[in-house]
Amino acid sequence: MKKNILRSIGFVSTIALTVLVTYILLPRPLQVHYHANMAVYIDGKAWDFSKSIYMEEVSRCNVTTDVRPEDRIHLHDNDGNLVHVHVAASTWGDLFSNLGWTFGITHLDPDDGRILISGTGWENLYYFLNGSPEINPWNMEVKSEDRLLIWYGSGSSEEVQKKVNALVPATAHEFNSKADPASCSTNNYGFLSSVAEPIHEWIEHHGAE
Repeated sequence: MKKNILRSIGFVSTIALTVLVTYILLPRPLQVHYHANMAVYIDGKAWDFSKSIYMEEVSRCNVTTDVRPEDRIHLHDNDGNLVHVHVAASTWGDLFSNLGWTFGITHLDPDDGRILISGTGWENLYYFLNGSPEINPWNMEVKSEDRLLIWYGSGSSEEVQKKVNALVPATAHEFNSKADPASCSTNNYGFLSSVAEPIHEWIEHHGAE
């Protein structure tokens, strides 16, 4: 009798542990939470994305219904170089559309009404993602700790490439390692959040390494 009770307890415990581990490790549909960095330079001057017009309210970070484009990927806390990604497969185009910008292979269109064309005079348009040149990153998915530089101005591609590390902040790793404001931390685990969130965050940032 006692052995049967112990077997039953062991069986139930195993099932409970399996369910718990599966629940924690199973990726939440669509929702993610990680960071990337970006910078835009026009004629040698960094564009200031820290202005309030480019910021999103942190209260929108954790929405799960009626998700707007701005909820998927955005900036907040007056940091214009730190990108917050909350929905999987968000692209650089998604971010810049939210900011009121467009760009392509040969043009950069800021939100001030200008259309900047590459090859006009001495000015050229270059894109560098993680230090490597790209033709057009508009449709490229923003991945954790990516670093994007958009450069419109003088200089060759080789000359600008050498400046990438100095021009684009590298703060995404730091922010991936610490908590955002509570309202901007994806929470789909209920009372298990204190255990599940750190585990799932670690998997998001290190699982592909």
